[in-house]
Amino acid sequence: MNQLLAETITNTVKKVMLEESFVEVEASGRHVHLSREAIDVLFGEGYQLTKAKELSQPGQFACKERITVAGPKGKFENVVILGPERKASQVEVSLTDAVTLGTKIPVRESGNIEGTPGITLIHNGRQLELDNGLIVAKRHIHVSSEDAEILDVENKEIVQVKIFGDRSLTFDEVVIRIHPNYRTYMHIDFDEANACGFKKGVLGKIIKKSGGNQSEGNRRTQQVQPAAMGSGAGEVTELNQKIITESDLQKLFLKQITKVKIPAGSIITPLANDYVRRHKLEIQRCEENEG
Repeated sequence: MNQLLAETITNTVKKVMLEESFVEVEASGRHVHLSREAIDVLFGEGYQLTKAKELSQPGQFACKERITVAGPKGKFENVVILGPERKASQVEVSLTDAVTLGTKIPVRESGNIEGTPGITLIHNGRQLELDNGLIVAKRHIHVSSEDAEILDVENKEIVQVKIFGDRSLTFDEVVIRIHPNYRTYMHIDFDEANACGFKKGVLGKIIKKSGGNQSEGNRRTQQVQPAAMGSGAGEVTELNQKIITESDLQKLFLKQITKVKIPAGSIITPLANDYVRRHKLEIQRCEENEG
């Protein structure tokens, strides 16, 4: 019963998030995808990688095994391998990593490795020289086919994403990748994560570059209605939104507003909840039809 209730709440929250064009963001560190041929060279013919941890995308996992990746000037040891094996090996690093490795690395979508630099892979004295496959992954959003309809996005569409957090910013040139088996998450690398002050559970809002839900987003822009004349401490302000973010509360707090009235069904994000506690804000919930 409790599990069913938890699943119902989770699904409801997810639906509201998607309707408001919000997606959860994940940060990916440097990692390697290996082909069958590469595994045979580095670990021995027929070797099977050991699954250590399931990832957010169905069927993908982090392996127990680690390898070293070496460039012209430097190297990284203990680099995680992601499974399952692929048709072609691929190494994904950040632009900061590129400086350490000593090579210029293009920003590409995963799988698009034609014309990319090579890299050396090392494991227990075994060495493999890749002719290509070294990339900085283009920031992207995995979207399930079902969620794509709610978000009103198309495969390969390029969007912007507003990240909410301590260092709020907007990422441009974010590619949408749709597949029936995907779970909906945005992926950024550690350079991008540091830039936006990433924390686990942080949300991003999709902004359509073509207009689409951008105009819709304008209609959904927060409606702040003072419930009393004057300004500053003691004033109660209505925030009529389905999702209450840290950024929303920051804007009010800067106006010295510490009492906020929100609809009964509104969802307060984890970061917003933390902000409420830190700044001792008073949140009042009211029924949707309350005047």
